[in-house]
Amino acid sequence: MPDTSFQTIEPKILYFGTPVALVSSINEDGTTNIAPISSFWALGWTMMLGLLDETKTAENMARHAECVVNIPSPELWRQVEQLAPLTGKDPVPDMKADQFSYEKDKFEAGDFTPMASELVKPARVAECPMQLEARVRQLHRMGGEKLEQLGGGVAAEVEIVRMHADEAFVKEGKHIDTQKWSPLIYNFRHYFRLAGKELGKTFRA
Repeated sequence: MPDTSFQTIEPKILYFGTPVALVSSINEDGTTNIAPISSFWALGWTMMLGLLDETKTAENMARHAECVVNIPSPELWRQVEQLAPLTGKDPVPDMKADQFSYEKDKFEAGDFTPMASELVKPARVAECPMQLEARVRQLHRMGGEKLEQLGGGVAAEVEIVRMHADEAFVKEGKHIDTQKWSPLIYNFRHYFRLAGKELGKTFRA
């Protein structure tokens, strides 16, 4: 048995080093909202996106079932952080009023460039080297005492219908070059990049 001592703790969030995404969604007037999230995972070409109820992204997805999951590189962390205290909801929800402010044009606020998608209506973020166009299949209610303290949330089940990747990170015309690509990582509210040498690969690689 390892010589380890454990301590019982209650951190506010459980992001053990997860990638960051900028999710594009459609506003009522047809413009695109973008918002950073750090709670998502994929199985095949289906993704689950964790969204708090009091977000413009959750509201937009319930009304228009399309989005783009844009994956930023580590170099974009400052621009991502510029969006973190902003919301597309007007008025700002009471639960957010002390920390967030309303911003209509998130692209301008984050110094990002909108780029037309091919199969869905929301725009892509041109600066992000990975862009995944998606359609929302279902919104699942999420429960839990601590989540309810944040106002509740949904898991958006989305199906990726087209993926765009910067050629600098593609090899053999179809694979991501893992020696070159690194996502922006959100580790207990701190930004990181993947570091260190490859340890190995799965038998399915």
